[in-house]
Amino acid sequence: MEEQSKSNSQNQAKYLETELTKKLQQVVVELSDINEQCIYKVPEKFRQGNPKAYIPQVVSIGPFHRQCESNGENNNSKKMEELKLEYLQRFLDRNKQITMKDLFQELIEKEKRIRSCYAEPVNCNSNDFLTMILVDACFIIEHFLRFYTGLASIERDPLSKSWLANDVIHDLTLLENQLPFFVLEDIFNSAKTGMEVEFPFKNVKYMDEFTGPVTDFDSLSFLGITFQYFRKYNYMNINENAIESPKHFTDLLRTFMQPSKICHENLKGGYMVKHLPSASQLSEVGLIFKASSNKCLFDFKYHRLRGVMEMPCLTIDDRTEIRLRNILALEQCHYVLSPNITQYLFFLYFLIKTEKDVNILIDKKIIVNWMSDAGAVAKMFNYLCSNVIVSYISEEYCLLYDDLIKFHENPRNKYKAIFYHEYFNTPWKKASTTAAVLLLLLTLIQAICSVISVF
Repeated sequence: MEEQSKSNSQNQAKYLETELTKKLQQVVVELSDINEQCIYKVPEKFRQGNPKAYIPQVVSIGPFHRQCESNGENNNSKKMEELKLEYLQRFLDRNKQITMKDLFQELIEKEKRIRSCYAEPVNCNSNDFLTMILVDACFIIEHFLRFYTGLASIERDPLSKSWLANDVIHDLTLLENQLPFFVLEDIFNSAKTGMEVEFPFKNVKYMDEFTGPVTDFDSLSFLGITFQYFRKYNYMNINENAIESPKHFTDLLRTFMQPSKICHENLKGGYMVKHLPSASQLSEVGLIFKASSNKCLFDFKYHRLRGVMEMPCLTIDDRTEIRLRNILALEQCHYVLSPNITQYLFFLYFLIKTEKDVNILIDKKIIVNWMSDAGAVAKMFNYLCSNVIVSYISEEYCLLYDDLIKFHENPRNKYKAIFYHEYFNTPWKKASTTAAVLLLLLTLIQAICSVISVF
């Protein structure tokens, strides 16, 4: 009886071991896939501030905003899908040495890796998925080539209209609207040999601003073409040879903003900023804001002895919020240990609370405002970091926060602020205070003159 019971327990243990081992093997596979993930659906709590900031308006790329079947498409998206097919045909016509079959063969071999780049399951069968990837990839490459060479402007390209071109650029920067960069790079490199590309403005002066600098196609790389297409976001004028290939276009925009990585040794976890005085509060206690000539947005310099805060210039337009939101979402999902953009935006979030704060930074040429008014800028920063978590922050920012709080809490500076609030915070108070001081001086002079006349 005991032996039978022991045998049953051993069999059960063996069965449970086998079943759990199978599950562990699946987990190992899934963890390897996680390492490839770089294209994310923006978490719902981040979307609440501005849900439309993550949705493409003109062109959908990849699986997240596009049905694998055509029955769910509206009229506008159907037209864009037809235009994609036209671009695909033009791309194939450029090279007679490579066929669509060759390109599909390459994608088939990489399908598992491509799927693993998406953080959410892609509910497409293999044929639909590979077709979507090929069409979207060839559309992007052909679109980039036309703008790089200037062909878009002389062939009456449908996407050459300035308003539409800006919409397409905008859509191609959205986190959920991406293809893995290696897919685009590999297709371009495969088709490059034997590809015929015209450079109609090769010998035309003053066209460098509108076309790419390289007119020898054999010397071109897809990264170089991509740099030219997104050049207006390359604030630091980073050279394409100075970086590794990005994971996708949103990742490239983040790279444009931050030239160097944060050393993990300089990160602090659990640092909580309970309160940081706003720009107007700091200005009232004597802090001087000054625009820096440095183009790197993260290059803040605080001069303790002089009470001067130097900040690089930030240009804000109608699409700045959308661009920052998508880069911020990428960083929250993928770059937890490199929170460059997150800590930068959190600093501005604390610094800018009201229209008054914005106007101070505008007056100091730290913000260039192309939006409707200063109130719109303040509102943008008030909601930009909603529900965003800063798990880690660099030591430089910790010191900056501490220094500014100490400056604001300094008794001498606080008394200066109280005096300013009481006597100089409105034009009427300035006038009345000045008049009172003058009256006091005149009275004092009169008293002194009276005393002198007696003696």
